[in-house]
Amino acid sequence: MLDWFLGLFKSSSAKPLSQRGDAESESAPEPPPFLRRDAMLDAEQRVVAYVFSVATPAAMQAHTWHTATRKFFDSVLIDHFASDKLAEVLGKRLAFLPLSAAGLEHPMLERLPRDNLVVEFDPPPGAEFDRERVLARLTGLRDAGLQLACGQALERQGLPEALLLASFISLGDVARQQPPDLLARCRELATRYPACRLMARNIDSTELYQACRQMGIQMFQGGFIIHRTPRSGAKIATYRMVVVDLLNAIKRQAEFSELAGIAWRDPALAYRLLRFVNSAAIGLREKIDHLKTAMVYVGRDELYRWLTLLLFSSKKPNHLDSALRENALVRAKLAERLADGRMPPKERDEAFVVGILSVIDALLEMPMAEALAQLTLPEPVTQALLQRQGRYAPYLKLAIACEESDQDSIRALAAELGMDAVMVNQRHIDALAWAMRFSEALEDSNIGS
Repeated sequence: MLDWFLGLFKSSSAKPLSQRGDAESESAPEPPPFLRRDAMLDAEQRVVAYVFSVATPAAMQAHTWHTATRKFFDSVLIDHFASDKLAEVLGKRLAFLPLSAAGLEHPMLERLPRDNLVVEFDPPPGAEFDRERVLARLTGLRDAGLQLACGQALERQGLPEALLLASFISLGDVARQQPPDLLARCRELATRYPACRLMARNIDSTELYQACRQMGIQMFQGGFIIHRTPRSGAKIATYRMVVVDLLNAIKRQAEFSELAGIAWRDPALAYRLLRFVNSAAIGLREKIDHLKTAMVYVGRDELYRWLTLLLFSSKKPNHLDSALRENALVRAKLAERLADGRMPPKERDEAFVVGILSVIDALLEMPMAEALAQLTLPEPVTQALLQRQGRYAPYLKLAIACEESDQDSIRALAAELGMDAVMVNQRHIDALAWAMRFSEALEDSNIGS
């Protein structure tokens, strides 16, 4: 699905330092090209977009980037985004590409896909740019059929006309803004630009998400997807307890007849399992109607993996849990892919399970130790989840560092595992592609709901 994206950081047009002019080389050191991706949810808590960017080196985060340096970063991001497969890759999702004024001049922009891509221009405070030139460029991109997202601060930066061109207006880091001021600003922008959708960044809690939603904001990005406050005395819902019982029964090597009996305690769960086995992804020629037969066909290991995903299912539609599941899928697949060639298949399967269960505390809204106490898990899995130690810990930590774009940790953990940035990026993109494809299949078939 994202196979074409694997060449993202093998830019042919971004010249090595040895081939650049002195001025450009002096201000544009070679950056570590780590991909950053952030999910963006809508008011219904569905993942509707991803924001793709190249992570900023830590040494550059304290000051405004030099023009040549920022242009290099933008070039790395854009060069291999020019593909007519973008719509196929993202499905119904949008891809946001944040660019600097220099990045807006990239010649490849005119060749980018139109349906799913959003070019974002939201310069940081103090950034200098030619206002007339930027406005002309944004107008040209809009006229060429590209959607635009602009930062609300452009009004104060002398470019209010840009917001008239935009389909999306970014409110920036709302966690740092006073609620009354934010509400007044939302009302003002909604009145002046009624066709635009408002976006909020750095939503760090479900409470802030709900507050912003009440203010009329329509798109949300931040850690609220995976960081949820534990509830005092939280209990696992009955249908999830059946899944937990099945997981524990598989670990003690229970007979398939017993597994089927446990599953039938929740007929909806049994029906999901039958749909899973008979889905096109399994590739059966004849339909299986008996749950025990279906379980035997799939096998314990594959059944265990699937049941960990069914922990995210719900009696009622819960899009936030679906977003959390997609995040967990990326972690799980990335941990598994990072372990490829370094672990036998059985241990790679457990690395996948570690990734899935690494968000179980957020899913169940209880402390990790309490959540894991419900499950019978191998000691290395528990070690990785609770202490971040043991054989699976480096893969989980590197997957989380990629998710959080923690460059220092990415570099250190990648070096520990003998990987370079290109390898980490490729496996990260592989995992994202697989998770998006898998989530789309789940949504289309309703197998996981």
